[in-house]
Amino acid sequence: MSEQIKSDRGPFHPSKKVCKRYDITDRTLDRWLANSAMNFPRPLVINGRRYFSEPELTEWERKRAASAA
Repeated sequence: MSEQIKSDRGPFHPSKKVCKRYDITDRTLDRWLANSAMNFPRPLVINGRRYFSEPELTEWERKRAASAA
């Protein structure tokens, strides 16, 4: 079953899918969220589970790619 939440901020993906997207562990995701310099999108937390906005993730990727160039 695919967990996905839709809202005005776009579709949301669970943290497990985000970890798979970036090939990272959940602990690394925690570190990214704790590091303000990473500017990683903040999750929507529902019943202790974290969900991330697809458009915000895509924008974060674009900004990182632009700063790396």
